[in-house]
Amino acid sequence: MRRTLPSWTRTATAALVPVLGLTFSAAPVAAGERGATPAKSPTRPSLVAAATAKLALAPIPTRALAQAAPAPAEEPKGFFKRPAGKAAIVLMLVGTGWMIYSAFHDNDPVHSPFR
Repeated sequence: MRRTLPSWTRTATAALVPVLGLTFSAAPVAAGERGATPAKSPTRPSLVAAATAKLALAPIPTRALAQAAPAPAEEPKGFFKRPAGKAAIVLMLVGTGWMIYSAFHDNDPVHSPFR
């Protein structure tokens, strides 16, 4: 028995093929070699050079030089020591137990017309 496709599939295929071709060829074309970059203007310094010169002239505040030592931070709790972590462990164990129970107690015969 030969299957026939609806008439609109040929039209959809004819429209989809060029769209996919353009989609997958756009990235390699855009990544190709570019023309020569224009030379930088000798009168204006680059942004990095201007920022470096501006920072060199800026005075350093005394607070930045004499920073206090940071306060000792509390040791962070691990995830599984928090209530949310304990709940996650319980849910994982219950799910695993249910999976094992179902695997060994779901032995009902299959009543299917195809078997």
